[in-house]
Amino acid sequence: MKRILIILSGALLTLSNISAQNEEDALRYSRQYITGTARSVGMGGAMGAIGGDFTSLSINPAGIGVYRSSEFTFSPSLTWNSTKSDFLGNKIEQTRYGMKIGNIGYVVTNKSDKEKGLVSTSFGFGYNQLNNFNQQILMSGTSSNTSLLDNFTDIYNGPLPNTSDFYENLANDVDMIAWDSTASKYFNDFERGGYGQKMQRSVVSSGHIGEYVFSAGTNYSNKIYFGATIGVQRVRFEKSIQHTETDQENTIDYSQEFVFTEDLLTRGYGFNAKLGVIARPLDFIRLGAAYHLPTIYFLNDRFNTSMQAWYDQNLNINSKTAESPDGNYDYTLKSAGKFVGSAAITLGKVGMVSVDYERVNYSKATLEGSDYGFIDENNAINNNFKTSNNLRMGAELRLGSGYLRGGYSIYGTPLKTVDPNADSKYSVISGGVGIRNSDFFLDLSYARGLMKEAYYMYVPQMTTGSINTSSLNNLIMTVGFRF
Repeated sequence: MKRILIILSGALLTLSNISAQNEEDALRYSRQYITGTARSVGMGGAMGAIGGDFTSLSINPAGIGVYRSSEFTFSPSLTWNSTKSDFLGNKIEQTRYGMKIGNIGYVVTNKSDKEKGLVSTSFGFGYNQLNNFNQQILMSGTSSNTSLLDNFTDIYNGPLPNTSDFYENLANDVDMIAWDSTASKYFNDFERGGYGQKMQRSVVSSGHIGEYVFSAGTNYSNKIYFGATIGVQRVRFEKSIQHTETDQENTIDYSQEFVFTEDLLTRGYGFNAKLGVIARPLDFIRLGAAYHLPTIYFLNDRFNTSMQAWYDQNLNINSKTAESPDGNYDYTLKSAGKFVGSAAITLGKVGMVSVDYERVNYSKATLEGSDYGFIDENNAINNNFKTSNNLRMGAELRLGSGYLRGGYSIYGTPLKTVDPNADSKYSVISGGVGIRNSDFFLDLSYARGLMKEAYYMYVPQMTTGSINTSSLNNLIMTVGFRF
């Protein structure tokens, strides 16, 4: 029974990889960790009730109503993601650097010269970065009881073989899988040789999600603020996986080494809308609420795989190479909607503290295709994902024209308890400084995010997971002008 479950799990894994669209995509594009301005980063992103900052247009659009003057901001950032893997007792750390634009925005505010009724209206447009996909992971160790080829062999020997030109058939084409006429089944040399091979996998990913925002808001009597944002998101995600297994000790007959490579490029765009309100029941208290409608993404995946194998020197042939067809598929993804509740307390001209609470039901995401129903994938989304609760907290201390900031945020897991990473959380600690006057400001912040999760090279029941600890570092500066 256990072997049947392993085979079926492998089949589902392979089917999801063939199309390259699965529940992993729904989660990747639904989970967002906004960057925005340096002030927002320094305060942990807790801007939902504060407003008056361009980041709030992507969190709580009512924040645009808090503006008292027109403003332009630009926020370049330096990012680096360091990931330490622990696989089969071997620890390796890799770092990937990148330059990004956290924000660029322009807000126009029209005042009515009234203190009651309609005090002002504001319009804004610009860009906020929502996700940064830059990461590099290297996992390496000696495997004593498993191989990627076992996964492929089990698909061939399964009760319902459904082999793919992107995966198992490549191994067959380069003679890494062979037919045993005596046993009437397929086998691979690593299995018969007793394993002991060096196993190494490199995973390099890059890209981002950026949101172009078009927002409008109003200020009524300096007591209540309304706002709405239309968001146009641009998506680019690229991943390259190279899996290598080598018979270093020459204990395996015939096979010496193979390299299996997967390349995926996803590009597309999405549309959404956000509505928000901020109220000031007392002069020193602000309460905010916002709802983000689901983002509708129109995505295109281009993907291909290849496999190259080398054989023992006593054979007539040195190596073989096989390549998959070029995969190209258009599909639609509807992400989960989001509720944001916020509160802030201002301490006169001394400073403020703020908190944002987010609630996202990731099981509501869905995939759609013109010629494929995504039934299994959408069932997996519904069965494996759950509601996540996220918390962001920040504080700002004013020292004349200078500011000190600090923040902390924690993003709960969207995975149910059946997943190996059900306890994985993403936490961010941040701090920053700033200088501001009536027509210019300069802010500088640093944030460090931490996440630990298990990574399985193939079917979890067949391999030991690598425990990967990632730290995403972001150093960002905002230059702003008021007029």
